Amino acid sequence: MTTHAEYEQQQELKEQLEHRDVLLAIGVLLKMKEGKQFFKYLMKSLDVGTVPEEGLEGFPLHNYLGFLRAGNSIYKLICEADFEEAALLLSKIEREKYDDLCEQYKLNTDTNDYGTVE
Repeated sequence: MTTHAEYEQQQELKEQLEHRDVLLAIGVLLKMKEGKQFFKYLMKSLDVGTVPEEGLEGFPLHNYLGFLRAGNSIYKLICEADFEEAALLLSKIEREKYDDLCEQYKLNTDTNDYGTVE
């Protein structure tokens, strides 16, 4: 018969092995085009790297913070599995956001290719 302490130790070991196996699986997926696409999508759709907008309060703030927590957890797993690939994915997402902002600015200011207003 196992003691409570032995049971707890077995459970902790089981969780550590499970965590290791998940990190190895994520590492394998990050080496594949489809895996990169999947994790980039998760990071982008869960707003990894963003903060709540100013003035958000009460339930909407708490709800959004919970949403961000999920994205943060996934990002941390990706970093543990392959920090370089995690950094590349996040930097690509940020670059796409920047490019979108530039495109929106260009459309809003009605500039032509020479930088002058039409």
